[in-house]
Amino acid sequence: MITDELIDMMAEKCLLNDRDFDAAVLDVRPKRIQTVNLHHLALAARSDDFARTIERADYITADGWPIVSLMRSRGIDPARVTGSEFLERMLAGRQFHGRKAAILGADRHAGHDFRGQLHDSGLHVVFREHGNRSDWKPRALAKKLRKYGVDLLIVAVTPPFGDMIGEEVRKAGFKGVVINVGGAVNMVTGHATMAPRWVRATKIEWFYRLAQEPRRLFRRYFVECMPVFLKVVLPTYWHRAY
Repeated sequence: MITDELIDMMAEKCLLNDRDFDAAVLDVRPKRIQTVNLHHLALAARSDDFARTIERADYITADGWPIVSLMRSRGIDPARVTGSEFLERMLAGRQFHGRKAAILGADRHAGHDFRGQLHDSGLHVVFREHGNRSDWKPRALAKKLRKYGVDLLIVAVTPPFGDMIGEEVRKAGFKGVVINVGGAVNMVTGHATMAPRWVRATKIEWFYRLAQEPRRLFRRYFVECMPVFLKVVLPTYWHRAY
């Protein structure tokens, strides 16, 4: 359920910009970073377990202007910070040189391509798991991550499962950094469609994605997310405007 306490906690843990996001990842102390968008709130409204998963993240990011607006209602002004843009920065720079990463989820071919692209940035993908997620056991995964000396676990699985398995792996003993990025690995490798930058800048990425996958996303946007937008996000927007 979405409560004032959950929103307040999100505001306390919200990373304000890309620079803060990168700094949190480079700080090797154990943590989990979860991007949060309107779909996450819709899922939290229906599942107390998933709401608690958001609460247990060490940091969250405002992935989309509805979450940015919600955070502004709590007195902070974050930029939109997304998992896909973080992965683009990983591919473009060398600030993560020498780190060991693992990929949990994503399409197998996308994971292969992503590993190759990251090699040029000096970040080594030493473990990948793209199999049937129903077979994933948090304790076994945590053990393998420790065996391979993984610093950074990229969980490329859509919510709610991706965020929840990331939390379970951490609870099972993984001592690195966990980042939940949803479908971002598939996007940055070209295995799924990513909205152009001008679309993202004009805040109509949801419409672009709906046009690309109407059958899959119509229910998510209009049946699951719209009630939460109208009941939770929009009142805060109008309150600030007037």
